[in-house]
Amino acid sequence: MNNEHNLILKEAKNSEIIFDDMQKQFPPEELKDFETFKKLLNTPDYRLFVLDDNSKLTGYLIFLEDKLSKTIWIDYVAILKEYHGCGYGSEIFHIAKNTFNELKGCYLEVEKPNPDDINTLRRIKFYTRLGARKLNVDYIYPNKTGGLPMDLYFMPFDEAYFPSKKDIMTAIRHTFSFLHSDIENTEEIFAKIS
Repeated sequence: MNNEHNLILKEAKNSEIIFDDMQKQFPPEELKDFETFKKLLNTPDYRLFVLDDNSKLTGYLIFLEDKLSKTIWIDYVAILKEYHGCGYGSEIFHIAKNTFNELKGCYLEVEKPNPDDINTLRRIKFYTRLGARKLNVDYIYPNKTGGLPMDLYFMPFDEAYFPSKKDIMTAIRHTFSFLHSDIENTEEIFAKIS
């Protein structure tokens, strides 16, 4: 693998390629419809970056930037399947930490560990190896079927910072109102999170 990678902000016009890949890599209950996705990409705080290796798209990072809390909420992060196992996953997070070093860190929604699905265990190990820590909240991902229990992690970019419970709940509220405004029951879901 070439060590020269560039995390590049791409225009929303490239969103169809990314959206097609998302359909292959994420469970349907975690996906937004294409119109919602495009609408979010047309806002200044929902950002799409791609990992480009010598003009080859190898992965992507899509997040909500919260300028007030100086954090980002990762909505989707993936490496294209043909590049799995090549070190690009670690690279995308290292580049993100360096690119957004003025921010305090990022929130990650992570599937709960499932001993029957080795990939859930691998993802958790991967995120913790990169410095992410599981937050002490009973998190529910809002979706059109009512909500999906997940774990919420925080990966600090500034090692001196770790969010308080109040910071976490404020970040969740902001994320729900922005990323999940198309979901009718976000207030009910938020009330269940503790």
